[in-house]
Amino acid sequence: MDRKNEPSSMRQMLDRKNIINDYFRLVGTGMFKEGLSFFAPDCKTHNPFVVGGMDAVTDAMIAASKNITAQSSQPEFVIKHLLADGDLVAAHTQLLNSKSNPGEGGLRQIHLFRFGADKIVEYWT
Repeated sequence: MDRKNEPSSMRQMLDRKNIINDYFRLVGTGMFKEGLSFFAPDCKTHNPFVVGGMDAVTDAMIAASKNITAQSSQPEFVIKHLLADGDLVAAHTQLLNSKSNPGEGGLRQIHLFRFGADKIVEYWT
């Protein structure tokens, strides 16, 4: 490994983790469309339940959020883990509602993001 590039690489992975943290902070506060700024316009998405790009995924997230909020007050979105390796960042998330016990229940997901420079170019959920 080239040690002189290590600090830059580590800094880049930290920056990417911060981008994902900021993205999910927006999602967790209902600012779904604002989160699109972190994605490349031609970002490829891989979601077995949503056909289309990030606009379609975001619209599905908004619809799901409205359904969750209608069923329970004060849903809480939590990032449990963020892992970075090269151009990939993985996020383990949990969505809790007033009927969820933090140790059980809630919607748990793993999201995988691939970066190209400073934008997300591929998203698996």
